[in-house]
Amino acid sequence: MDHSVNLIPFLGMPLPPAETARAALIPVPLEKSVSYGGGTGLGPAGLLMASAQVELYDELLDMEPYALGILTRPRVPVRGALEEVVDLVEEAVAAELAAGRLPALIGGEHTVTVGALRALVKERGPDFTVLVLDAHLDLRDEYEGNPLSHACVMRRALDLGLAVRHVGSRSCSAEEMALVRELGLKPLWARQVHKDPEWLDKALQGLRGPVYLSLDVDGLDPAIMPATGTPEPGGLDWDQVSDWLLAACRGREVVGLDIVELAPLPGQALSDFTAARLLYRALGLALKERA
Repeated sequence: MDHSVNLIPFLGMPLPPAETARAALIPVPLEKSVSYGGGTGLGPAGLLMASAQVELYDELLDMEPYALGILTRPRVPVRGALEEVVDLVEEAVAAELAAGRLPALIGGEHTVTVGALRALVKERGPDFTVLVLDAHLDLRDEYEGNPLSHACVMRRALDLGLAVRHVGSRSCSAEEMALVRELGLKPLWARQVHKDPEWLDKALQGLRGPVYLSLDVDGLDPAIMPATGTPEPGGLDWDQVSDWLLAACRGREVVGLDIVELAPLPGQALSDFTAARLLYRALGLALKERA
């Protein structure tokens, strides 16, 4: 079966030869553990369709990142059990790592990140830090009896021996707050970003080594990102997220990234387009540093 028949290429551009591409986008339309609004299964297609309207030149990077070679892969099947889907994501990411390409997932719910992190840890060990933009800490050990729920993703990252740093968070459970205190984690809350002029330095203080970028679109304020299943007031704006990405990627190896939790709203292109631009900017920064 030719799985590329229904493939929507990122930016609407012809695909580069696989042997010269430096990044690979892996759509994973996963929607199994959502706990409020639905629609994440439509997220990858919504983002990819909107991406055809994104300007190829990025004014912040002063370059056209697409020219570095960005593949769009067929979507990962998501009909099986959650653990099976995570295994398939792990296999897809491992294949791109073996080929020397930067893997970038397009979700789907945040659970897809677990597969990518497993592949990276198997490939290189836990020598990198997960930098996560998210309205929520996602540090529950299980949610509704499910340890692979989207609400448990960063807890699974800790289980893999990885360091995790949150930015833009503004909602958590008492259980998660107890874990934050127990482990000495230091999430940078959204209110700190809005009120502390030194927030950016504090977000990356002491950070060493490679990073993985996990971009949950609900980290953005719902005024500019209404299309997500668990919106929270008080999120970050476009320039704040761009500044964070620029500082996070500068001088560091980005080993992988994902963008998750987009749930497109019929007749509203704002969120889909914003997510596409955010992914393009993150890819450009990551590839520019790898160069």
